[in-house]
Parts: sequence; structure tokens; C-alpha cells
Amino acid sequence: MIRIAICDDEKNFVCQIKKILEGYSGEIGETICIEEFYDGVMLLDKYSCQFDIIFLDIKMPFVDGVKVAEKIRKRDPYVTIIFLTSILGRALDGYRVNAANFLVKPVKKEKVIHEIDNWIEENRMKRQECILIENKEGQFKVPIASIRYIETYNRNLLVHVENQSIVCYKKLKQIKGKLEPYGFAQIHKGILINMSYVNSIEGSGVILITKEELPVGRAMKKEFMQHLAEYLGG
Repeated sequence: MIRIAICDDEKNFVCQIKKILEGYSGEIGETICIEEFYDGVMLLDKYSCQFDIIFLDIKMPFVDGVKVAEKIRKRDPYVTIIFLTSILGRALDGYRVNAANFLVKPVKKEKVIHEIDNWIEENRMKRQECILIENKEGQFKVPIASIRYIETYNRNLLVHVENQSIVCYKKLKQIKGKLEPYGFAQIHKGILINMSYVNSIEGSGVILITKEELPVGRAMKKEFMQHLAEYLGG
């Protein structure tokens, strides 16, 4: 899954970029999760370090894109920022916030696709880190980044990945140690989640970016919140 934010005060332009990304998602067989923002304040208010790429307009009301990028960089040094602009007059600002590129409006489809291809290529090795899962059907090599969460299931485990759920003949404590270095945390005696999929915390539950809601055990909530804060750089 590639998580992308589009932030621009021109709604028609946001829709244009979104359509390009949705179409390309089908072409390459890669899930692209897209969130839309119409000003920098809106993006900053809801930012939770979950995006891989941000398409960010420079000239916006309230606060311009470069200042938004500066604030994001303090919290998230890894996200790829691609500026959208009508003129290429702020290249030095882009270097200061480690922007990947500038796209000049009106943006061409080929330029957007090129940026996605570049991101996929640069992150290919990281995205290929896998874990071996065994059950009666055989062995499965599952990309760790594709795992949303793992739960206990009939004395075994059920591993929920992007397009399916796979039974695993292991105990949660056996797999927990292997996945913790990759941003996984236990939220319940029978649930281990990938923190990159966390969208929000509501009451005694976790809402994933897939809209799934999972319970947080009362005894584990404090420790989980500490893990999440560390993961998000807080």
C-alpha cells in the first residue's frame, strides 16, 4: 500500500491528481490510499506521520506549502514531499525541507506517474522485507509492510494482509519479537498491529486507515500509547 496526501486549495486540481493516482493504482496492481486536504492548516491538524508521499501546493491561503513542509519535517523526516507550483521560483525552499521534486501546474499525468515510479523504486528493498508464514496449505512469504494486524484465532493466528487473511501456526509471542522492530505493537492480549496503519485512537479502540476498529486492552493501553508516540516521533 502507498499512502498519499494531496494538499491544494483548488478542489478541481485535487480531483485531477486523485483520478490519475486511482487509474495508475489499477494499472500496477498496487493499493494507493489517498487523502484530500484543501489547505495547510487542515493537513497539519490531521497529520499523523502515516503518509508515504505528499503532493503539496506552495501557494495556499492561511499558510503556504513551504511552511507546512517545515512543520511536517520536524515530525516526519522520511515522507516524500513533492511541491506543486505555478512557477519555479522557490527551489531553495525546497532544498531546505528536502523536497523530492517540484511539479509545475498544470501537472501532466506522465509527471505524476514518474514520481510514483521513483518512490516505488527507491523503497523497493524496504518494502520487500518479508516474514514466512506456515499452515496446512504450505508456506507463504508475506511482505511485512502489507500486514495490517495479527489476531489469535482457534489456538493459532490470523494474519490480516492487504487482500486476504492467512492462518499461521504460531503463537502471538513467537511472532511478536520478530515484528516489533518493524513498527508493530500489541494492543490486546490477542492482537498485534502494524502502527503504520493506525489512523486514530477513539476511546478504547484503534481505528485503522482501512476503517477497521480494533479493541485496546485496558492493561495495555498506556504501553501501546508510548510505543505509538515513539513510532510517530513524539
